[in-house]
Amino acid sequence: MIIDADTHFLPPDVYDYLGPEFEALRPRLTWDDSGLLVDVQFPGEPPRVPGATPLPPPGTGSRYRGTYYIEERLADYDKLGIEKQFLFPQLTATVFSYLVEPRLATAMAHSWNLSILNLLKRYPDRLIGGALVALQDVDGAIAEMEWAAANGFRAVIMDKVFPVHEHCYSDPLGNHRELWPFFKRAEELGMPLFLHNIQHGHRITNLLNYQFNGLDVLAPQEGQMSLVSLVTSGLLDDFPDLKFVFTEAGVGFIKPLVSHLDSVFNNEIVDYESEDAAPRFNYRKLEGGKRIVSVDDYKPKNKQAPSHYFRKNLFFTIETEEAELPEAVNLFGASQFLFATDYPHDDPGGRMKYKDVQLLAANPDISDADKALIRSGNAERLLAPVRPAAA
Repeated sequence: MIIDADTHFLPPDVYDYLGPEFEALRPRLTWDDSGLLVDVQFPGEPPRVPGATPLPPPGTGSRYRGTYYIEERLADYDKLGIEKQFLFPQLTATVFSYLVEPRLATAMAHSWNLSILNLLKRYPDRLIGGALVALQDVDGAIAEMEWAAANGFRAVIMDKVFPVHEHCYSDPLGNHRELWPFFKRAEELGMPLFLHNIQHGHRITNLLNYQFNGLDVLAPQEGQMSLVSLVTSGLLDDFPDLKFVFTEAGVGFIKPLVSHLDSVFNNEIVDYESEDAAPRFNYRKLEGGKRIVSVDDYKPKNKQAPSHYFRKNLFFTIETEEAELPEAVNLFGASQFLFATDYPHDDPGGRMKYKDVQLLAANPDISDADKALIRSGNAERLLAPVRPAAA
């Protein structure tokens, strides 16, 4: 058994269920004579954020009919030797984001979910549903998650970051405390939260400092910063059974990131003006100099070393060709990693989709038992039917 934990799909009826209230605002898809998506017009599109650089639809992978037509997609998966797949939207083409007007965004998410529910009923043994929610409306997102859990969806799909109208740089999810009720309900339902780039273009490399002479390599990765915020905000201490799956980023970054986070865990915040500060110098923890917010806002809130949460609450989809994969498995345990192809994308994360099964099977540095967990065991456990949606 193999379960693909990162795939993308855009059913042609994706926005046919918004209802008359949103008919004038709904996205409109244009198809060519061969049945491929060529354009998306969105009358309800939010105002452009100056400096942001969103990717235009239809997005990578749009030339594959399996992106849109389920029977052809399942035939592809038969050739790949993969029995089950977790469905993400073809996110660039959905033109959905947390910037869309909340009521319209909630209706768009529900229309996607209804379209996918129709497919789950037709192919319950082949497809696993992830529900889209509009986090700009927290109460609506909770209601949609509860509806999804009651209708057989196994997880919720979220952006890795929280884009905002005020600037062209994305916010880390852990900085948005208004989301805590949503996270609390997800924990109660046992709903894992899959993190994937949805609104591309809100990124720190839009800052001109990083646009010259290769300096972009020094820019922080927004998704990684948001991932760390789930730890340092104290979210996973408040909701210790919450599970996140961080997708389409590989695993090579995990070891150096966690090593650095653990090395500064519990470092005392030092007052820059203190006479005895020099012997305890730590550039990250200086109370003076860098800090322009309150000490309480500035300091991390996690009670355990960051590596604790990476081994307990955080899961990652793999890139089978990554040389660092065996090391990550040995360091954090095979239990934290899920097989993925990124079908049908042609970007670096999806380029190996027709070889991923063979590459994992042939890896001599991962045991057969660990390969079995990565192929399906972890996903079966993580995506088991959710708990009853009691209020």
